[in-house]
Amino acid sequence: MPRVKQRKATVQDRPSPRTLLLRRLRRAGRPTAVLGVMALLLIAVPLGLRGVLAVFRPVRAAAATVAADAGFRIAHIELSGVTPGSRAVVERALDVERGKAIFAVSPAAVAARVGALGLVRSAVVERVLPDTLRVEVTERRAVAIWQRPDGRFALVGAGGAVLEDRDAGAARAHDPNLRLLVGAGAPKHAQDLLDLLARFPAIDSKVVAAERIDRLRWNLILRDHTVVELPDSHPARALTVLMQAERKIRLLDRPVRRIDLRLADRLVVRPYPKGFVTDAATPSAASGKHKS
Repeated sequence: MPRVKQRKATVQDRPSPRTLLLRRLRRAGRPTAVLGVMALLLIAVPLGLRGVLAVFRPVRAAAATVAADAGFRIAHIELSGVTPGSRAVVERALDVERGKAIFAVSPAAVAARVGALGLVRSAVVERVLPDTLRVEVTERRAVAIWQRPDGRFALVGAGGAVLEDRDAGAARAHDPNLRLLVGAGAPKHAQDLLDLLARFPAIDSKVVAAERIDRLRWNLILRDHTVVELPDSHPARALTVLMQAERKIRLLDRPVRRIDLRLADRLVVRPYPKGFVTDAATPSAASGKHKS
């Protein structure tokens, strides 16, 4: 009697109920997904990108509301990198209220509003879920204070930008060494002047203010009210001549009214009238009255 070959039994694990359910959902979802994509295409073609955005805007708003109900609301706003004098201005530019749905706030839009402020060099805004908006600001460094033609004061940034939204008084209190600039066009040339003075520390330490004359040149006002008239060209050469006189006769310590450096071949000193007494203790009196 022929021997019958016995086949080995193969044991196959039956899918779990969860796996079977997921498979059924995927099979059922494919037609739905295809229909959904076709519907979106039918909407997008006639409406264009703006139309699609208009369709999705209510959906996005509804999603943000659902997330807010789940606890994703702004409870904390962390603001760093701002000085006390500019904090209120930056907070107004944020235009974000606590309690608002965090996903309804665009970090890019907030950064753009803050970055548009003259006092801000850059701004980085990010959501920290579930309830925090973090804002990191880099301010423009103030290098001087400018007295406008109308008498008001404004800060001047390193690149010559007028920092409209900064409190000049608060900045001066924070940094008393900020120079006072006077005259039309002074902010644009402020950094060049400061760089020039930095090359002559003995002169730089005595300058409290500077006036831009006819948009061409500078007058320097020293602590004892002496006015140093610089030429409209080669001011570094003129200050070199002044330094030579300072080393020889300590000219900057003498009570003189004006030191005229506008002529290339000479230095002209104009003393105070006989009997005139200066008040070196009030350097703040230096102003635009020294115009020639």
